Amino acid sequence: MSTTTKRSYSQNFVLFSGLFIVFIAFIYQPLPHDFPQPWKYRLICFGAKLVAKVGYVLEKFNLIKRVQSIRLLYYLFVGCFQIRNPQHQLKIYDVAVNNVSMRIYQPLEYGPEDLMPAIIHFHGGGFMVGCRETYDVVTYTIANQTRALVLSVEYRRVPEHGFPSALNDCMTIAYEIFRQPLKYQIDINRIALAGDSAGGNLALVITQYLLRDGYKPKLTCLMYPALQFLDFTLPSYQQYLPKDILGVINEEDFLYVISQLSGRVLVTRDILRNNHTSIIHKQRLYPYLNPQKYLPKQYQQNLKPLIFDENPLMTKTLEYLITPDISPLLVSDDELKKLPPILLFTTEFDILRDEGFIFAERLKHLNKSLYHYHFKGSFHGAHILLHGPLKFDFAWTMIGKTTDAIKKNL
Repeated sequence: MSTTTKRSYSQNFVLFSGLFIVFIAFIYQPLPHDFPQPWKYRLICFGAKLVAKVGYVLEKFNLIKRVQSIRLLYYLFVGCFQIRNPQHQLKIYDVAVNNVSMRIYQPLEYGPEDLMPAIIHFHGGGFMVGCRETYDVVTYTIANQTRALVLSVEYRRVPEHGFPSALNDCMTIAYEIFRQPLKYQIDINRIALAGDSAGGNLALVITQYLLRDGYKPKLTCLMYPALQFLDFTLPSYQQYLPKDILGVINEEDFLYVISQLSGRVLVTRDILRNNHTSIIHKQRLYPYLNPQKYLPKQYQQNLKPLIFDENPLMTKTLEYLITPDISPLLVSDDELKKLPPILLFTTEFDILRDEGFIFAERLKHLNKSLYHYHFKGSFHGAHILLHGPLKFDFAWTMIGKTTDAIKKNL
């Protein structure tokens, strides 16, 4: 080999090594020592942010909406890995009720006269990016592991549809099931509502509606649910909103979702100081989530006092955010006492961590039936990463804990 060739190889090696080091430095973010598969997580965040930036540029040229690029990313790397194993003995089909579609996963061991336990499942995704297809791996696995009839609801999302479109669609399916359980071979005494993140929000809101109308869900299962839109200064928001969880849970997207939910009104950073609510509403509602009373001491280190200020431009247009229709934590103790047994799962690396703990503590104060499991080494959204290149081993642990709890209580 000539000296020139050796020099060329050496220069290329140095070049590629340098580029690799720059790339590692670019995607690196500090993570807890017990964080699962940290470099895979860092790559996911980098890829999601890159797609979001490219989508932003394409949106400027009217080629594709940024949100559509993020949805496509999640489908390609999560949703398209559908599992259909004949040994699991599941019949899967889609049904529409008043233009609202749901996917049904039916265990085949039940006969035509048997009544089945049922789980009405509402997917997450910040009311924006999740869908029935993306969550198919989750709902399929839940059906297989619990051997219950699972109904996965496809609801309308932002930015195409603002509040309360998602709630209305999910209510349509829930009331259909409770009013006509025999039509679907469902045991009305064994119906659970379940969801994660935005889906957890919908599950608890609808549980409260059903109870007011005399229906009795057997249990409600919530995976890191969004429970309140009053206080965005909770320590978990302060700590993790800047962390850009999964590359999409960040300040920019947070403001965007609130804006789109609200009918595309201008939402400023004032909302992160809780200036979107009036002083009167703060005084009335704050006792329902008071972190000094309900948040565990280890999470109160960065607790900020409530700011009694308001932005008149937002208090009227965003007033719906503090109603029980989207903030199911902001209800009286009498309302919480009516709830069925609650299965609650929270994660450490999550802006919604604190409101989950506050909800759990309020239920404990009321001696309500509660199963709360906290995944200390995991992050928001991890449980859907069951297959494909984004697979996290911990996702199977999360799903297993969830389905075990459902089987014991349903």
